[in-house]
Order: sequence, then C-alpha cells, then structure tokens
Amino acid sequence: MLAVLGTGWMAAAADEEFLPLKDVKVGMKGFGKTVIHGREIATFTVEVMGILSNNKLNENILISGQSILVKVGGKVIEEAGGIAAGMSGSPVYINNRLVGGLSSGWVMTDHTVGLVTPIEEMLDIWDYPLTSRAPGGEDGNPVRWASARPIRLGTTSFTHLWEVDDPADRQRCGIPAGDPLFVRVSSPVVVQGLSEKSLLVLNRRLKGRHLQAVSVPMIASAPNLPGLNPGPAPARPAGSASETLEPGSALGVQLARGDINLTTIGTLTHRDGKRILGFAHPFLKKGNVSFLMTGTHIYHSFSSVQMPFKIGAPTEMVGIITQDREKGIAGEIGRFPVMVPIQLEISDKDLKRSRSINYQVVRDPTVFISVIESTLSQGIEEVIDREGEGTALLGIALECANPTGKQYQFRRENLFYAKSDIVGTLVDEVTSLLESVIDSDLEEVFPTRLMLKVEVEKARRTLTIEKVEVKNTSVTPGGVLEAWVTIRPYREKSLVRKAKLPIPHDIGKENLTLTVFSLNAKLEDTVPAEDGKETGKGKEPRTEESAESFEAAMSSWVNSPKNSDLLFQLTTEGEEVKKIKLANKDLEIQPTSVVVLGRVDTTISLNEE
Repeated sequence: MLAVLGTGWMAAAADEEFLPLKDVKVGMKGFGKTVIHGREIATFTVEVMGILSNNKLNENILISGQSILVKVGGKVIEEAGGIAAGMSGSPVYINNRLVGGLSSGWVMTDHTVGLVTPIEEMLDIWDYPLTSRAPGGEDGNPVRWASARPIRLGTTSFTHLWEVDDPADRQRCGIPAGDPLFVRVSSPVVVQGLSEKSLLVLNRRLKGRHLQAVSVPMIASAPNLPGLNPGPAPARPAGSASETLEPGSALGVQLARGDINLTTIGTLTHRDGKRILGFAHPFLKKGNVSFLMTGTHIYHSFSSVQMPFKIGAPTEMVGIITQDREKGIAGEIGRFPVMVPIQLEISDKDLKRSRSINYQVVRDPTVFISVIESTLSQGIEEVIDREGEGTALLGIALECANPTGKQYQFRRENLFYAKSDIVGTLVDEVTSLLESVIDSDLEEVFPTRLMLKVEVEKARRTLTIEKVEVKNTSVTPGGVLEAWVTIRPYREKSLVRKAKLPIPHDIGKENLTLTVFSLNAKLEDTVPAEDGKETGKGKEPRTEESAESFEAAMSSWVNSPKNSDLLFQLTTEGEEVKKIKLANKDLEIQPTSVVVLGRVDTTISLNEE
C-alpha cells in the first residue's frame, strides 16, 4: 500500500462508489467497461488472479505501488482479440464499486490476462499541483511486480512479472526470458497527414514512443477552439460531450489538430463533475501538461499475436489534459488548452505547384518542435517530389509571448542553397531557431503563432568570391579603402563588385587584413551529417550570447547578415585580432540576389598621413 494516501483518495474513500485495494481478494469477480465499436460502451467480465506490489529504488527516491492481476472475458474481449491497445484506463468494477483502470496486457501470450492500476493511486493524481514535475525515475524503466503467493499463469506459476512500455524492453533491460512480460495497453498514436518517413522524426524526438501511421478518415468539421483554424472532428449526433462522457468512454489526447492530426486513444476511468481520470498509465509522462482532450470514434479492434489494438479517430474537443503521470492522466472537461496555430506555404518554382498546411499544436516544447520538423519536411518533399540539391527562399514570421503576456513579433527572409539536401537544410534552420527561442537563457517565452513560406527551385543560384584587389596607391588613417572584388556566378562569367571602406582616423600605422566573405564560406566543404542534414557555416548566426534581452537577441537575428550578402570586414594583424569599425558597423554589407560562397583575405599596409 502507499505509505501516505493523497487527499483525493481520502475524500473519496468513504464513498461506496470505490472498493479499496485492501478489500480486493483473489477470486473476486466483476466487470469492466470499454468501447470497441463507434462510441457504444460495452462490458466484459473480470476475475481477480492476484494482488501485486512493487518497490523500486531510483535516484534515492522510493516509489511504492500495487497492481491487480486480472483475467478478462466475454463477447467484447473475443471481438477485440483480447486486451487491446487503446483499452488502457477501462474501468473495472467489483460489487458495482470502482476498483481501478486496466493498464497492461500479457504480450505474445494470453491476451485475456492483464493488470489493473488501483483507483486510489489514480486519484492521487488530482493532488499534484499544476506547477510540479513528473515524479520518479526515467521514462521507459520496467516495473517489477511481485506477489506474496504464487500465481498460476497458463501452465506455470510465478511470484513476479514485469510491466514495460514495449516488448523490446525485455532485451534492452535484460529481463529474463522466462519471466512474464506485460505491456501497457496504450494505443498507437493515430497520425493523420504524415508519412512513415516523417514519423521517424517524431519517434526520434519523442524518445521511442513507437508512433505508427494509421490511415483513418478525416471527416466533418465541428466547432474549434476560439481564434484558431478549424480542424477535423465528427459531430456528435445528440447530447454534448460534457453530458455523454462517462467511465468506459473512448478518450483522445491530441497533440496536433488540423491538416495534421496526432492523437493517442485510451479510455476514461473515472469522472467527478468536470474532472476526469484515464489511461491508468502515463502517455508521455511529462507531469504537468496542457494537451487537448477529445472524444473518440473507434473504427475497429484488430487482433494481433503480439497485442491487439484499437483504431479510432478524434472527434469533438471536450477539454484539457492537465496531468500526465505514472498512474494515468487527469483533465478537466469544458476548459481548453491554448494551442499554437501553424501555417506552412510551400511552392516549387519548377513544377509550378504549391501546398498550404494549417494546423494547431500543443504548447509542449518537444512535441511542438518535432511536429513542425516532421510536417515541414514532408510538406516540402511532397511539393518538390524529389530529393537532393536546390535553392530556396525561406520566410519566417514568428510571434511569441512570455508568461506575463508580453508579445513579440519577428519576421525574416533568407536564401539557402544545398548540394545534397535542401529539405534538411531548411528544416534544420527552422528547428534550430525554435530551439533557441524556447530554450532562451534571457527570458521564458513560447511561440504563439508561426508562419513559414518556402519557395524551392532545383537550379543552383550561387556566386563564388574569387579575388580581392585594393586599388588605392596608398592607404592612410582617415582615408578610404577602395576594393574590387571579383565574383563568379555559377557557370557564368566573372564580374567585379566595388566597395569603398572608410578607414578610422585613430588607427595607428599597422598592417590590416581585409576579409571579403559570406555566411556560407565553408559551404563547398560540407558533407552530409549522420541525420542527412548538411553541416557547415551556412547556418544562420544566433546572437543571444552578447544580447542583454530576448527582444534584443531576436532583433539582432532579424537584422543580421543573410546568406545572399557579400560581407567586408577589416581587422588588425598581430597577437590580438581586433575588428575595425566601418562607419560604426562591424561589417560592410552588399546584398546580392543569390547565395554567396567563399572567402578571401588580403593584407593591407597603412601609410603615414
């Protein structure tokens, strides 16, 4: 038993609605509730096989808990193929009193045997403050459940079993081959609008949540969040969601909504007014969260040797998920999370075609960046219908806000060229910007709206700096340095750009270095990185290190040189390299219409005045 029971359980313990774990005995029979077709709640039989306990020590924090081993049956279980992924949270009752929520199924073996998370441990989730972090150890650690007496599973008796997130955890965590392995019955995340390739991005950033692309229809639209673009949601024929959601109802947790949908499916375990509990295990185990809660339409439950699973789609928005904890999720009906509108406008100048992608994404840093990364990558690839080199104009319009509500708006355009992966170059630019904003050391901010405009063509639109000539017969302090720069547009004849650079009056008689360069000085030497993205100095500079505020840092980024700029810089030679101001600027900038490559250094000797 838990050493200390939370106030949520203590307040409910006197209610005959709940059956405390101490009163649950082996051999007791009851029923469970879940949905396997549409929205109709059906019941299945339940028999208690054992009471299990767990004590795990992780980073000197003792986490104790208990679980109930059950065997389920009936027509519903037969039709579902056993305990199916998506049944997580299905409420279990004995003597018409709630015992807990179904959490796990026996993988690759008997799909009618599973684990139930006690309701008193789930009720404790309501006691977590909204500012607390997820308790316990690292995500993905297996849980070892032990029984005080042997439990017969199939033809063998056991005194312990393991509960994991994925069957592969047996080998990863060194779980003995003969020990029973139970996998949490979380549904595959239903992804609408993304390809298998784009899912690899989500899996990498979400640390192996094993997302699966499921083809489900996007049907009829329903009312959406205030101020946001509409998203797909089948309308409910009768009764509002606040009236019809009950224990056993299919429940969706949505991370993105619109042209892109990212939803996981589970079951509502318990409802108290507007408050709900569900899943009976964590989703992403992020603690305090702000995810969208939706109704769900179940299309079918598929049998599987490993584990059966439900397929469904999100319907109307019903509320907010506020807690994502070890023992389940908690939320509130009728209150909605703030989501971030995303608009992508992508066009191919060669194929003369374009695509617009609009969706909303939750305000979670990992989810936010990963969804944008995957959708931008897929959107560009679908429009240009190829891989490889290209030139692209990227426009970014970003709106942000801090916790006090102060708003920031930034806009910038830049030109990019890549020899082997233009898509990866653009995606890397956007994600690195978002990471620098969200992880800013200067101020806590989060994007409130993002608009990206991308124009791609296959042609290489670059020029290379070939030579720099100083045309002055003499260069003196306070004078003007005249430089001729020979540049060669790709596969065209060379031409000359001229620049006049003022030399400061207070400079001594010393040698100077004139550097003519581009942000992409090393682009010709780049090689594909392991993730396929090109590396090099073509990446946009971030200026937060020298800025005094977030607004100043972002303003500096907006006004910083572009990949299409020809840059001039003067420095002194010697042990310490010192930049010389040119008309009170660090750089002289000459814009061009193509991506500039290369760098040339020239030594200049100053004469006496």
